[in-house]
Amino acid sequence: MRKLAFLISLAALLFGGWYLASPWLAMKGIVDAAKDRDLAELEERIDFEQLREGTQAQMREAIDARTEDEGLLTQIGGAIAGELAESAIEVAVTPQGLANVVTVGGFTSQMVPEGSRGQKLSWDVERDGLDAFRGVSTYEDGSDGPVMVFERDGLGWDLVGVQLAEWE
Repeated sequence: MRKLAFLISLAALLFGGWYLASPWLAMKGIVDAAKDRDLAELEERIDFEQLREGTQAQMREAIDARTEDEGLLTQIGGAIAGELAESAIEVAVTPQGLANVVTVGGFTSQMVPEGSRGQKLSWDVERDGLDAFRGVSTYEDGSDGPVMVFERDGLGWDLVGVQLAEWE
């Protein structure tokens, strides 16, 4: 009976350690690989196919929301912009592009709000249950940076989405 209680306690301790530490380790692995420009490591840790699909869906939703109540000409322009954006996403969502998101806050420094350029990002983890978490960044001045969305893959985590900070 004592052996069973010990095994249950050990399993609970291991699960608790995994639950607490694994998102932080996944985030640290991506941030370290981005800072070191270890593109092979980023390629291994990121599900680029799912990331591209999610980013393209985000872009389509944003364009649709801005052109939804507009005239036909604006909607046609939105459709063209959507096609161009999807092509740009195919080119930008690469290990190099993600290294830029993690280190500077955008796929290119021109995508970072002017006031935030040159500032360092700090990262924090926000849990979304057992199967997902978000890596939330903040610039040195306290403004919001990009958010990385992770989903569980076995006992590890894959980066499956990026939400860039909104700015005018």
